[in-house]
Amino acid sequence: MVIAYTEHAKLRMKYRGIIRSEVKGAVLHPYFTVPSRLGRFVAVQKHGDKYLKVICEKSNDKITVVTVYWTRRP
Repeated sequence: MVIAYTEHAKLRMKYRGIIRSEVKGAVLHPYFTVPSRLGRFVAVQKHGDKYLKVICEKSNDKITVVTVYWTRRP
């Protein structure tokens, strides 16, 4: 499975101190996923007392990461 990143996602990752391996882990092995708007989905992975949320779009065998952020709530 190919994982691509939008420029927005790359900027947010840099600003928020999130590395690609954390995003890849969340996308490939999520704690859970939920559908989102515009045909997207949210992959959530737990890290201690925080959750990493990754907003993605899927097409064929490619997943495009739209944005990522940390939260305290699932």
